[in-house]
Amino acid sequence: MSAGSSGRRRDDSETDTTDTDGVTRFFDVLRELKSDGCNLLVVGDAPRRLFTEASGSLLGGTDERRYRLLAITDASPQSVVERLPDPEEIQGSFTETTEVINHASPPRSVVEAGDRPESPPLAISERRVVDPQLAGLQAEVAESMATFNRHAGGLGPAQLRVGVDSLGALFEHYDRDVVRRCLEVVTGYVHDYDAMGHYVLTEPYGSDRVERLADEFDAVVEVRAVDSAKHDHHAEERWHVPSHDLMTDWLPL
Repeated sequence: MSAGSSGRRRDDSETDTTDTDGVTRFFDVLRELKSDGCNLLVVGDAPRRLFTEASGSLLGGTDERRYRLLAITDASPQSVVERLPDPEEIQGSFTETTEVINHASPPRSVVEAGDRPESPPLAISERRVVDPQLAGLQAEVAESMATFNRHAGGLGPAQLRVGVDSLGALFEHYDRDVVRRCLEVVTGYVHDYDAMGHYVLTEPYGSDRVERLADEFDAVVEVRAVDSAKHDHHAEERWHVPSHDLMTDWLPL
């Protein structure tokens, strides 16, 4: 079943953004989420590369100075390269505004080189964590956020972008309650700094695990592939924001 046809049954009060007014309301809600700090669960029955694209988009563009923190569990080195902006285009030093926390198992570097031999090393900080109960991962995330906040002289709303890719690997290696406690801590830090966090889970929107986790996030973002021959794009996203009774139409990713 595809992400477009799977998922929880929408409540009758949930707004579908199929018209101009609905799209306008969505962007109003998105601005509100950004201003208060938000945590997004990114899901879908979609190729892995689309999650990289969605993650790159949520990490933000180069139009203003942003800080980016990636916690990697099973993402490929090349996907890290692809989702980060060109160091020459960002505002500020790449080494001061970007950090990777590497919780891969087995341990491996994600910045020394990409999957392709010609890929150069990434000039960013990489902290490798080996952690039996995820306390180390939580501590590294907290320290990185605090460091960014000091460098910024106080972070503005959505100036800090946080990504965790992916939750699937954590659930594979740790007890469910351990992962949920870790998420509770990390999402709490994101809200404390008015940041924008996203968490990749490569499962359909209607899966049991997504159902169990959805209420712990401010919104769930579905991604799906579409036929580029029939559309002017190859991927789409749909947002579910229960606190605002909002579900968008499928939008170009």
